[in-house]
Amino acid sequence: MPNPPREIYSHGHHDSVLRSHRWRTATNSAAYLLPRLKSDDRLLDVGVGPGTITVDFADRLTDGTVVGIDAAPTAVAATRALVAERDVRNVTLSVGDVYELEFPAGFFDVVHAHQVLQHLSHPITALREMRRVCVLGGLVAVRDADYAAMTWTRRVWNCLGGSSCTTRWPAPTAANPTPGGGC
Repeated sequence: MPNPPREIYSHGHHDSVLRSHRWRTATNSAAYLLPRLKSDDRLLDVGVGPGTITVDFADRLTDGTVVGIDAAPTAVAATRALVAERDVRNVTLSVGDVYELEFPAGFFDVVHAHQVLQHLSHPITALREMRRVCVLGGLVAVRDADYAAMTWTRRVWNCLGGSSCTTRWPAPTAANPTPGGGC
């Protein structure tokens, strides 16, 4: 797809948002992936946010490397600060575009994204690009929201207008939380 739109992260990257995401670790947010990691893997972490998951991956990949990208310079700066604070030496960070990853095909053993796809207008295109930079037989590991499977309290459901909630809330950003169908 030529020139996908610049995405707008509806939550923003204010410190209050990043602070609320700092509780996330590889253990509580990517436990499904941890048994599959090898200490010498090359891992791309897409959408680093405050960097807590990224740094946890780096701690586990003692002989490997972690490259973290985020579209927001503020998030990359927050991750850089955490990397410096914890004196982590196997992490490289940059501002990046998930639709046009600046890496050759088959460069990473693992490509990871946590809660990223729901904020994209073209999540399938992003997945294809993530697959492109992953080695044959490697892992593209994504943990994201499945709005069709969520349970909403009656109060929230009524407030959001019932089943239209998942198609209405991302409208200002053009995000597509249900690329395969939806409500």
